[in-house]
Amino acid sequence: MRKNFMCLLILFTFLAAQSEAKVSSSRSSQEAFMKIARAFVEKHILPDGERIDKDELLFSDFSNNEIAVCDVDNDGRQELLIRFKSGSMVSQREFICGFNRKTGRVRIKFTCFPATEYFSNGCIKELTSHNHGLAGEFWPYSFSKYNSQTGKYEYTGSVDAWSKEAFPTNPFDNNEPFPDKIDVTGDGFVYYIDDENFDKAKDPDSPVDTPVYNEWVNSCIGDAEVININWLPADKEGLKALNKALKDIQ
Repeated sequence: MRKNFMCLLILFTFLAAQSEAKVSSSRSSQEAFMKIARAFVEKHILPDGERIDKDELLFSDFSNNEIAVCDVDNDGRQELLIRFKSGSMVSQREFICGFNRKTGRVRIKFTCFPATEYFSNGCIKELTSHNHGLAGEFWPYSFSKYNSQTGKYEYTGSVDAWSKEAFPTNPFDNNEPFPDKIDVTGDGFVYYIDDENFDKAKDPDSPVDTPVYNEWVNSCIGDAEVININWLPADKEGLKALNKALKDIQ
């Protein structure tokens, strides 16, 4: 009887210790994320430690920038998102920050241009900062996907386009006419896909038609859904809301 009691006591002690460790880890991640967010909002310091110079800001109201917390890489844990978009195009950046429970520190998982869509399979669609090519209304972009084995985002591929309506001929290449033979669907677009793992577009300089482009997109995101992120303004109210969201998650 005493032996059984001792076994139960050890089991309860172990479970209590595990629960306490989990709570401690949760509090640590909350505190660590809030420290990064406060530094961004109050001192204009980015997660990589760089301080934003006042001369870089295009708007006096810093709340144009954004913060959020969400599991965007599908690893089952929340990430802190920092979006700096009130500077010049070159300086604008978005950070995905994760919490390492072993080290008790925040690490930057990915940095990108702040024009993104996050998908439920850990994929990110990132628009390029400029569109100076032949794409017209189509905006070039790239896909990156989170690798749970390495804990890092990996580049998947990118795409650009040629719009016949915007550019009947290519002014960058001796006014070469739009490739109507490639545009079998006749929608006035051909696409340049740079993805060495996509068999139908091995050469990024050779355009493909819309069905091939759609096939490539599907190979990257499949049936994954866009994640609806609750972006908060980079101000005191935003910090309060972020802190509450982190508490509710624990």
